[in-house]
Amino acid sequence: MNSVVEHKLDKRLNDLLNQFELEVKPYDKLSTISIVITPFGLVLSIFIPILIIKVLSQSNPFVAIVSGSSLSWIIGSIIATLCLTKLLLFYVDYKKHEISRIKYRPIAGICMCDLSHLRSHIYRMENAKTTGERLRQTKLVNYYKYQIGLQ
Repeated sequence: MNSVVEHKLDKRLNDLLNQFELEVKPYDKLSTISIVITPFGLVLSIFIPILIIKVLSQSNPFVAIVSGSSLSWIIGSIIATLCLTKLLLFYVDYKKHEISRIKYRPIAGICMCDLSHLRSHIYRMENAKTTGERLRQTKLVNYYKYQIGLQ
């Protein structure tokens, strides 16, 4: 098994990566918000039409959903919620790669997003409690090193 010491990043790449992660922190907050809001949006897209049906028609809302077009509205709102949150995640990923490509790739020669993944797997490998977890993280570290071209 490879030692942890040979998987360390050099200081220049580590400093560039710290600067990159500070610069993309607002985009990471957007992706966190998107991930947190998705379940709430799904629940609301189901219960708001049921509540509206209950208020507008004094009958059983479940009968009104099945007999009317409310079911298509509920399914459509679920799909719209999933698509909007996914679009936000695509936008965040695009902006992070754009920052990496324009500002950092000419300096470092590699994609900072991949380097960020590499560093997180190195930390996970260092903090692994079991041999299986350490081996899995070592494989991921080697994969990202190969993808980046550091091997």
